[in-house]
Amino acid sequence: MLQGFRAGSRSILTQIFLFMLMGLLIVSFAFWGIGDVFRGFGAQTVAKVGSAEIRVEQYRRAFNDRLQDIGRQINRPFTADQARAMGVDRQVLAELVAEAALDEKTRKMGLTITDAMVRDRVLQFAGFKGADGNFDPVRYQTLLRNNNYTEATFLTAEKRLAIRQQLLGALGGEAVPPKVLTDAFWRLQSETRAIEFVRLTREQAGTIPAASEDDLKKYFEANKAAFRAPEYRTLRILYVSPQALAKDVVISDEELKKSYDQIKERITTPERRQLEQIAFASPDAAKAAADRLGKGEKFEAVAKDLKLEIVPLGTLARNDIVDAAVAEAAFALAQGATSQPVTGRFGPVIVRLVKIEPQRTPPFDEVSKALREDLQVRQAVTRVQNLHDKVEDERGAGLTIEEIGKKLNLPVISVDAIDRSGRRPDGTQVADLPSAETLLSNAFQAQKNVETDAIELRETRSTIWFEVVDIKPARDRTFEEAKASVETRWKEEQAGKKLGELATEMQKKLDGGATFAAAAPGLKVEKAEKLNRASSVPGVDANTIARVFLTAKDKSGIGTPDASADRVVFRVVSVDIPANAPPAQLIQQLTQSIQEDVQVQYVNRLQTDLGLRLNEAAIRQVTGVGEQR
Repeated sequence: MLQGFRAGSRSILTQIFLFMLMGLLIVSFAFWGIGDVFRGFGAQTVAKVGSAEIRVEQYRRAFNDRLQDIGRQINRPFTADQARAMGVDRQVLAELVAEAALDEKTRKMGLTITDAMVRDRVLQFAGFKGADGNFDPVRYQTLLRNNNYTEATFLTAEKRLAIRQQLLGALGGEAVPPKVLTDAFWRLQSETRAIEFVRLTREQAGTIPAASEDDLKKYFEANKAAFRAPEYRTLRILYVSPQALAKDVVISDEELKKSYDQIKERITTPERRQLEQIAFASPDAAKAAADRLGKGEKFEAVAKDLKLEIVPLGTLARNDIVDAAVAEAAFALAQGATSQPVTGRFGPVIVRLVKIEPQRTPPFDEVSKALREDLQVRQAVTRVQNLHDKVEDERGAGLTIEEIGKKLNLPVISVDAIDRSGRRPDGTQVADLPSAETLLSNAFQAQKNVETDAIELRETRSTIWFEVVDIKPARDRTFEEAKASVETRWKEEQAGKKLGELATEMQKKLDGGATFAAAAPGLKVEKAEKLNRASSVPGVDANTIARVFLTAKDKSGIGTPDASADRVVFRVVSVDIPANAPPAQLIQQLTQSIQEDVQVQYVNRLQTDLGLRLNEAAIRQVTGVGEQR
């Protein structure tokens, strides 16, 4: 996260997220398995490197922060199950272990940094600078608050990071990448090509004669696995959610008005003020400017004359201004007025009040609809909890899902046959399954007629119960069952073979010097210019683009878009390799990559030398392995 504050080329949120996602080093440390299981250590310790310990709470906080950050980026909840599947839990722990190993080493070496040096680093962070390019204390405090830092914890973390960087920066010196490497990467990035191409589709294959019964049977026997019927299961499902029950909850007008009175203060928007400020290098400079303003000079004119920026602070409530002195001065001003010099936390400033937005309480009619819906859901949550307990009691008494649904007047979802992908035997998708991916994953691990744990959907406060009523194992279909599919697939394969033969013949003619008009009469010749390796051309897949860059100039090739029967026949008509030398930015990136590789090796060796031990039980406790979600 600290690294994210420094990058100036991206948005601040992106900067912060990228660093949190990548960690201190943009690597994945392969230390799992080399550490011993903890013996004789406290249950609150997740890992130990040398004498440095990573505590359970430290790991839990880092893991949960990562889930929230990823969730904000993808605009939906990111669960612990998903994180484990993607290895995020181990990545977070790897970062903490790497940091602990470096901290342990720097402690032994006696490395340190002064508070003044930390202050200078903070003042230089691009993320903390305002529109004028200078350090912005309001932006600084806002970013810290939004990322759950106090100033003290941030400065402590920054000091530790700076000390680690002293050690890592000393490794290997300036690793200059060899010219052959930079030239290769530069060509990979910048080379462009132009092609001519034609598309061969099912139409060009012509009519495929019907296969004989014997041919189809031989094809079926040779490809029997492709026509195998998957396992199907019969399910009975109960789904209880606040959203489903909310529509039946009646909220009286009296309840609604009472609730409005209770939340009126909370939904009231406090007075906000649009503010601007000029920061000065010294109190004397601020006083001189205030005197000029007092004599009637314009705010803009004084700033321009002194070559100072007018920094917009935004439209803020009093509590949003972290500098108490600035807040006091700003909320004492009349609209359009400027303050006397204010001694703020980061130096003297003069504040101007541009506009006042008065305090506002939304009237009842404006919020009544949303408030009613909110109360319905809130009361429905209570009903869900009560129903949850009743369903569990009935299950404990031995009732089936269908019997419980009938007794409690709850709708039961009946699925007579469904495979792991959510499809029926006819290939259609089963619609409207609650949390389908989670449900089917659990259902295909359960046994027939054996009670399973409820699936608790914590994000929506909903619960799914299910029973596997029947299981039809995967099996080989008979020829008669699969005949229609066999015939369709056989025809597609024959069409693909025919198109492949046509494409090969065209390729021979093109490589022999023929034009596309001669090699592919009647077909539309298309052109694609300035293709790079990441280009996208409609109807031409990425594998075909890759083939283009493996084909010599004036030679042709064949691509198969999206693994279909279609073919694309192309010829490379030009290859453009930039004559200029690789840019400094690329060389810098390669240099950084080499340095990071050295640093990764060093940290891995450091972990081995110091000794790394992991408490797998504590790790599972934090990440929820084994919990029924």
